[in-house]
Amino acid sequence: MNGEHVLCEQHTLNDGNLIPVVALGTSRIPISEAIDVITTAANIGYRHFDTSEVYENTAQIGEGIRKVLLVGKVKRKDLFITAKLGPCYEQRGDIDTSLRELLAILQLDYVDACLLHFPVQFKKTVKQRDATINWGEYLNGICDHEQVWKEMEGAVKIGLTRSIGLSNFNQQQIENILQKCTIPPAVLQTECHAHLQMTDLVKFSQDKDIFVTAFAPLGSPGLSKYGSNYKYFTSLGNSNQPCDIYDEGIVLDLAKQRERTPAQILLRHLIQRGIGVLPKSSNPERLKENINSERTSTVSVYRNIK
Repeated sequence: MNGEHVLCEQHTLNDGNLIPVVALGTSRIPISEAIDVITTAANIGYRHFDTSEVYENTAQIGEGIRKVLLVGKVKRKDLFITAKLGPCYEQRGDIDTSLRELLAILQLDYVDACLLHFPVQFKKTVKQRDATINWGEYLNGICDHEQVWKEMEGAVKIGLTRSIGLSNFNQQQIENILQKCTIPPAVLQTECHAHLQMTDLVKFSQDKDIFVTAFAPLGSPGLSKYGSNYKYFTSLGNSNQPCDIYDEGIVLDLAKQRERTPAQILLRHLIQRGIGVLPKSSNPERLKENINSERTSTVSVYRNIK
């Protein structure tokens, strides 16, 4: 399988580190499949894996990464691991503690990018999503982004992460951090796809030399099938509503013209805007299609999909 593709393009972050433009999103990958998905994806050519403290498969993702490295064909320096910290920043030192705990679960000494998963602050006891937790109620109604960001900078200085960034933050929240930071955010992860183009936020971030990566780049077409978990994913402040973009006429026409799949057209739509993509799949064929989406010739999707 290695000969069927070219390893994906990399982008130089504002701190000089290189990040692969196409990553494997690991949200909602079943625990029973996670190890095999990681090893299969690595064999296909994925080098960027996106993880989070609030996903329930982190231990299995870490075991998959361990198995990939154990084979020896891929070195740790070849991988880019993004880890997002759950919003449990109740007191000083929680960032350091949470990141060290996450590194232990992932069986890694460092991650390549550590992101604050949400711009809110929960009590420290809220570590796992649970049906009894009301995610709309957070500590003191605010989050001290300035103090939390200082701790993120500290994680860089002691080598726990190479780059730091944000997830689900809006423009004003990012601006507040930029005004006080010593190390600026290198990455912003946000929901972004053809039905939610986030034009203003993307332009603002790119103007500030912050690399934008898109979760749900295909519009989360299968999200609602996750039953009770669906309520969790739709309560986090983004739209994250299931929307099937695959049947859009312009997408089908472009896929036919370019002899590509609709997913490849939709991913290319983001990549040509300078946005990294985090498609999620457990299917080997789709994994191949997704990582090869950047090789699709430039298309006029941006002008046509509204």
